Amino acid sequence: MNNEQNEKVRDFIEYILNLTPNEIGIITSALGVLLSQNLSPMQQNVVGNFFELVGQVILMISAQGQYINTTNEDDYSPKVINNCLPKKRR
Repeated sequence: MNNEQNEKVRDFIEYILNLTPNEIGIITSALGVLLSQNLSPMQQNVVGNFFELVGQVILMISAQGQYINTTNEDDYSPKVINNCLPKKRR
């Protein structure tokens, strides 16, 4: 994408992030209904799964970023992770 397209995407994301919870619920509900109107049930599944996957990728990127930020903190202890993992049987 060029700089102009990147700026438009940033503006759109900023707009979304500034919506209230009620506004985002109403807008996404309306968008879901509008997008599904002229699609067959099979097409609706494909489009719905596409957007689900986009959301999952965003969540995974966020989780990894939070993990990296946590491990870079001075008071972080590897024991936190070790306590979450199953112990090896001897």
